[in-house]
Amino acid sequence: AGDTVKLKDLKDHLKHARKVGQCIKDHGKTHLCSAFLKECIQECKDVLDDAAISEIIKTCNVIKNEKVAASKRKVKGQAQKSAKRDKAAEAKAKKLQIELYGDSNQYDDYDAYGEQYEDDFF
Repeated sequence: AGDTVKLKDLKDHLKHARKVGQCIKDHGKTHLCSAFLKECIQECKDVLDDAAISEIIKTCNVIKNEKVAASKRKVKGQAQKSAKRDKAAEAKAKKLQIELYGDSNQYDDYDAYGEQYEDDFF
């Protein structure tokens, strides 16, 4: 650090911002990125006017809303996957089981007692 960067026009500013943004994206550390952006804004507060600050806030809100929507889609998609069952396949498998092994419920009560015993003591 310590070197000064000459930013003359919009092209220079955007080029530098992209380079810094790429470096931050490469290391991927949120706390460092947040500290960097806060420091940039604090150092530039005398230059920024109300419209520029409003534009920055608007951009941050758009990014925040996109991240919230993406996390909701991820959670919603996971819930749907776990709840989804193929009832036709289950019925077919049960029918095949009954054909192979018979429809015997003779020992179901004993199984329930055994499961209860295991739950209580193991």
